[in-house]
Amino acid sequence: MPIRGALEHMIAVTYGFAYDAVIKGFHPYETLLEEISSFVRRSVPGESNRRAVRVLDIACGIGNVGLRLAREGYTVVGVDAVRHLIAIAREKHRAEALPNLTFHHLDVARDGMPGAGTFDVLVSMHTLYWYPEPQALLEGCRRALRPGGHAIFLTYGRPALVGKTFREVLARDGCPAALRALRWLVPTAAFEVLRDCDHRYYSESEFHASLEAAGFEVLEGHPTFLAGLSHLAWVRMRDEASARPEGT
Repeated sequence: MPIRGALEHMIAVTYGFAYDAVIKGFHPYETLLEEISSFVRRSVPGESNRRAVRVLDIACGIGNVGLRLAREGYTVVGVDAVRHLIAIAREKHRAEALPNLTFHHLDVARDGMPGAGTFDVLVSMHTLYWYPEPQALLEGCRRALRPGGHAIFLTYGRPALVGKTFREVLARDGCPAALRALRWLVPTAAFEVLRDCDHRYYSESEFHASLEAAGFEVLEGHPTFLAGLSHLAWVRMRDEASARPEGT
């Protein structure tokens, strides 16, 4: 419907530019991007030609992760099922005109993925906790990767409750860090209230089990971001023979 489409566009535009204001110069977010970058580097050890490394950023939103990795020289494809966010990502990064960064409007779990089976590294930043069909999402991720490819998955382990998280950051990092955390916590809490989806918070063991069941080998995992709100897992795709249950 035209009215609904206009409303969705307004929400997407507001979210896109508000998100930029929230994360710009926000140290915990910058640290998280550096973590992701370091795992991408570890996924392709010894590769001197970064342009030859294909990275897929799923549910890329307005494209900040993809832009960071493209600036480091990787060939990056960002995809998102929300058309308006892809439009913002393209417009937002048009000025830099990076030839190694492209964006596509598609859902990796449901749509045909250009270049499926050729990506060296995949990044999924906080997608599993809201995506309605997590198993289908993970299967789509597996189809996108080349044999032996790596992925970096992040998912929230618990809600980002403002008061609770503020107190945790205060106890761990002190008052200045806790006050700075409110810059992200307050708008995120408001967005989560308005978001039309069911939230799914995995324990670390549940998170790893879901990745293993989808055919990934968990190489490393740890809590990260703002007093450990997120689980990070660095994984490698198992080959079909090792992923197949015994006796089949």
